[in-house]
Amino acid sequence: MKRILLSCFLLTATVGITAIPHASAYAAPSPVTSAAFTAKVNLMDTQIGAGNITAAQATWNEIHDMMLSVLAVTKNSIRTAATPADEATYRTILTNQTNLYQTIWGLKPDLATNRVAIHAKLLDFSATIY
Repeated sequence: MKRILLSCFLLTATVGITAIPHASAYAAPSPVTSAAFTAKVNLMDTQIGAGNITAAQATWNEIHDMMLSVLAVTKNSIRTAATPADEATYRTILTNQTNLYQTIWGLKPDLATNRVAIHAKLLDFSATIY
Protein backbone atom coordinates (compact mmCIF):
# COMPACT_ATOMS: atom_id res chain seq x y z
CA MET A 1 0.00 0.00 0.00
CA LYS A 2 2.83 2.39 0.87
CA ARG A 3 4.50 1.64 -2.49
CA ILE A 4 1.32 2.48 -4.40
CA LEU A 5 0.91 5.69 -2.44
CA LEU A 6 4.57 6.61 -3.01
CA SER A 7 4.23 5.86 -6.75
CA CYS A 8 1.14 8.05 -6.99
CA PHE A 9 2.92 10.85 -5.15
CA LEU A 10 5.96 10.68 -7.45
CA LEU A 11 3.79 10.54 -10.54
CA THR A 12 1.81 13.57 -9.36
CA ALA A 13 4.99 15.50 -8.58
CA THR A 14 6.46 14.68 -11.99
CA VAL A 15 3.33 15.76 -13.83
CA GLY A 16 3.05 18.89 -11.70
CA ILE A 17 6.64 19.93 -12.40
CA THR A 18 6.37 19.45 -16.15
CA ALA A 19 3.07 21.33 -16.28
CA ILE A 20 4.54 24.54 -14.81
CA PRO A 21 4.80 27.11 -17.59
CA HIS A 22 8.21 28.66 -18.03
CA ALA A 23 8.45 32.35 -18.68
CA SER A 24 10.43 33.25 -21.75
CA ALA A 25 12.56 36.33 -21.94
CA TYR A 26 10.86 39.27 -23.61
CA ALA A 27 12.80 40.70 -26.50
CA ALA A 28 12.05 44.33 -27.20
CA PRO A 29 11.40 45.08 -30.87
CA SER A 30 14.30 46.53 -32.79
CA PRO A 31 14.01 50.25 -33.42
CA VAL A 32 13.66 51.72 -36.90
CA THR A 33 15.11 55.16 -37.54
CA SER A 34 13.20 57.83 -39.37
CA ALA A 35 16.13 58.28 -41.76
CA ALA A 36 16.24 54.57 -42.69
CA PHE A 37 12.48 54.49 -43.14
CA THR A 38 12.47 57.61 -45.31
CA ALA A 39 15.28 56.20 -47.43
CA LYS A 40 13.21 53.05 -48.11
CA VAL A 41 10.14 55.13 -48.92
CA ASN A 42 12.12 57.25 -51.39
CA LEU A 43 13.61 54.09 -52.94
CA MET A 44 10.14 52.65 -53.48
CA ASP A 45 8.94 55.93 -54.98
CA THR A 46 11.88 55.91 -57.40
CA GLN A 47 11.15 52.30 -58.35
CA ILE A 48 7.50 53.10 -59.03
CA GLY A 49 8.52 56.13 -61.08
CA ALA A 50 10.82 53.94 -63.16
CA GLY A 51 7.98 51.49 -63.77
CA ASN A 52 9.69 48.70 -61.81
CA ILE A 53 6.63 47.54 -59.87
CA THR A 54 8.20 44.19 -58.97
CA ALA A 55 11.08 45.91 -57.17
CA ALA A 56 8.68 48.43 -55.66
CA GLN A 57 6.56 45.58 -54.27
CA ALA A 58 9.66 44.00 -52.71
CA THR A 59 10.59 47.34 -51.17
CA TRP A 60 7.00 47.78 -49.97
CA ASN A 61 7.34 44.47 -48.10
CA GLU A 62 10.43 45.84 -46.32
CA ILE A 63 8.63 49.10 -45.54
CA HIS A 64 5.67 47.15 -44.18
CA ASP A 65 7.96 45.16 -41.88
CA MET A 66 9.52 48.42 -40.73
CA MET A 67 6.08 49.89 -39.97
CA LEU A 68 5.15 46.83 -37.92
CA SER A 69 8.40 47.19 -36.00
CA VAL A 70 7.69 50.88 -35.33
CA LEU A 71 4.22 49.99 -34.04
CA ALA A 72 5.73 47.30 -31.81
CA VAL A 73 8.27 49.76 -30.38
CA THR A 74 5.49 52.22 -29.59
CA LYS A 75 3.40 49.51 -27.93
CA ASN A 76 6.45 48.51 -25.88
CA SER A 77 6.95 52.15 -24.89
CA ILE A 78 3.38 52.26 -23.63
CA ARG A 79 3.93 49.07 -21.67
CA THR A 80 7.17 50.33 -20.09
CA ALA A 81 6.28 54.01 -19.64
CA ALA A 82 7.71 55.49 -16.48
CA THR A 83 4.83 57.87 -15.83
CA PRO A 84 1.16 58.15 -16.77
CA ALA A 85 2.02 61.27 -18.80
CA ASP A 86 4.60 59.33 -20.82
CA GLU A 87 2.09 56.56 -21.38
CA ALA A 88 -0.50 59.07 -22.62
CA THR A 89 2.05 60.56 -25.02
CA TYR A 90 2.91 57.14 -26.43
CA ARG A 91 -0.78 56.27 -26.76
CA THR A 92 -1.32 59.42 -28.83
CA ILE A 93 1.64 58.49 -31.03
CA LEU A 94 0.28 54.95 -31.43
CA THR A 95 -3.12 56.28 -32.43
CA ASN A 96 -1.55 58.50 -35.09
CA GLN A 97 0.67 55.65 -36.34
CA THR A 98 -2.27 53.25 -36.49
CA ASN A 99 -4.44 55.70 -38.42
CA LEU A 100 -1.64 56.33 -40.92
CA TYR A 101 -0.98 52.61 -41.22
CA GLN A 102 -4.63 51.93 -42.05
CA THR A 103 -4.69 54.70 -44.65
CA ILE A 104 -1.47 53.43 -46.23
CA TRP A 105 -2.78 49.86 -46.25
CA GLY A 106 -5.83 51.05 -48.18
CA LEU A 107 -3.61 52.72 -50.79
CA LYS A 108 -1.17 49.82 -51.11
CA PRO A 109 -3.07 47.60 -53.60
CA ASP A 110 -2.24 49.93 -56.49
CA LEU A 111 1.21 51.38 -55.91
CA ALA A 112 1.44 53.05 -59.32
CA THR A 113 -1.90 54.85 -59.22
CA ASN A 114 -1.57 55.84 -55.57
CA ARG A 115 2.12 56.75 -55.82
CA VAL A 116 1.85 60.37 -54.65
CA ALA A 117 -0.63 59.69 -51.85
CA ILE A 118 1.21 56.64 -50.51
CA HIS A 119 4.54 58.51 -50.59
CA ALA A 120 3.04 61.42 -48.64
CA LYS A 121 1.39 59.17 -46.04
CA LEU A 122 4.57 57.11 -45.61
CA LEU A 123 6.50 60.33 -44.97
CA ASP A 124 3.82 61.32 -42.43
CA PHE A 125 4.34 57.92 -40.77
CA SER A 126 8.09 58.52 -40.77
CA ALA A 127 7.52 61.76 -38.82
CA THR A 128 5.94 59.73 -35.98
CA ILE A 129 9.06 57.59 -35.48
CA TYR A 130 10.91 58.59 -32.33
